[in-house]
Amino acid sequence: MYKYSSFFTLVISEFACMIIGIKTYPIFIVLIPTGIIFLWFLTNHVGFTLILLSFLTVVKGVIIEFLPVFATIDITILLTIIIWFGLIKLLLAGEWNYIEERKQSLVLFILFTSIVAFSFFFTPSPEYGANKILRFSLIGMTMFITPLIVIQSRNDVKQLLQLFIYSVFLLLFAVLAQFVYFLFLGKFALLLGYFNRFSLPGANPIQVGRFLAIGATFMLVNLIRKSNINSITIIISLITLLLGMIATGSRGPLVSIILGLLIYVYLFEKEKRQQIFIYGIFFVFISVGILLLFPEDLTRRFFDMTQGAVLMTSEGVKKISTIATRFNYWQMSLESWVSSLWNNIFGLGAGGFSSLFIWRDWRWYPHNVFFEIMVEFGLVGITIFTCFLLAALNDIRKGLIKGSLSDHSALWIAATLVMFIAAQFSGDINDNRLLWMLIGISVASTHIDQLKNVKSTA
Repeated sequence: MYKYSSFFTLVISEFACMIIGIKTYPIFIVLIPTGIIFLWFLTNHVGFTLILLSFLTVVKGVIIEFLPVFATIDITILLTIIIWFGLIKLLLAGEWNYIEERKQSLVLFILFTSIVAFSFFFTPSPEYGANKILRFSLIGMTMFITPLIVIQSRNDVKQLLQLFIYSVFLLLFAVLAQFVYFLFLGKFALLLGYFNRFSLPGANPIQVGRFLAIGATFMLVNLIRKSNINSITIIISLITLLLGMIATGSRGPLVSIILGLLIYVYLFEKEKRQQIFIYGIFFVFISVGILLLFPEDLTRRFFDMTQGAVLMTSEGVKKISTIATRFNYWQMSLESWVSSLWNNIFGLGAGGFSSLFIWRDWRWYPHNVFFEIMVEFGLVGITIFTCFLLAALNDIRKGLIKGSLSDHSALWIAATLVMFIAAQFSGDINDNRLLWMLIGISVASTHIDQLKNVKSTA
């Protein structure tokens, strides 16, 4: 009976697609069934959908260019909803096994999200604030909680890692392909003029640089932890990733790799200090070499610290360098935070930093996650957020086996620390949603390691 009902459902669906195609556009005869199959796949492979969601910040523009319908339908929200359909399916199947065991960091993240949402009632920037709250509550929460649910074995961790690495190298190929395209066509004026920062259509070069920085981090951690015949392949991959990252013109990701790996070695690989010193010098040497070999117009951002932006503040129009801009934002955040008791405790509210400029409901933020939380959510927000980070770090430390990390956990944790450093230079809590996903994966991965260690010693 089930087979017959499925057959009739399929026949009716195909018949409906044919009618829709005849009445509208013939391509719908193929697109609708394909869309249904793709939707079924995404719902039943939540990990794959999560990685796809994380890469939307860099591929969204390309998708909209080829499928203009997504200029109207927000594909980020659509994928988030699909993920939740998949998570609910897992819940009904009784597969939310490990949520209780990772409860502390999850509860603190939910509590922080509640503080963000509550601030809507007093934010001076209600339009930007509401958008910021909705996107963080829906997308940020999804990216943190999903790994805690879907990662139930080391195989799950490795599959996510492979998907992420494949996606990074696909992105790298797209960035370098543009460079080679302009180079071989001899369009140097266009290459060195308008296209002085390489990215994808509609993508922020900083976000592209961040993903490439994670790929470079993976390669460096592999070099630190292993010495085998694959080292040459890893070194070539590292150099290629550096080429792509420098082509994006983003300085923050480059600095984040160095600082993030130093913190990683200090916290988790103290016995590898000699290796990080050797490969650190190699990394800097290669980076400087690429910067010197690249055309000046492509590398000017890395050497010219006077580049910046024009700011229109309550004190008038100011033109200051990128670095000075950051310090100016942080100073404004600190001054606003101590300006009143209310601001000190509760902050200005979500998006409230923009009220310090003439455009009071515009998308301005301090470009530092701690200063952002401090100025917009006050002492309450920064306390809960800090507790969340400490709880996540404590969960990760529980996964150490005889003081060491498993290979896959080491890669995720190093990437998390690199993105944590990157969050101190650019982006707001929504731009840094990749960080929330990496923290979730690191917590889940080390928890699986902890369970395996307990079983092996029992």
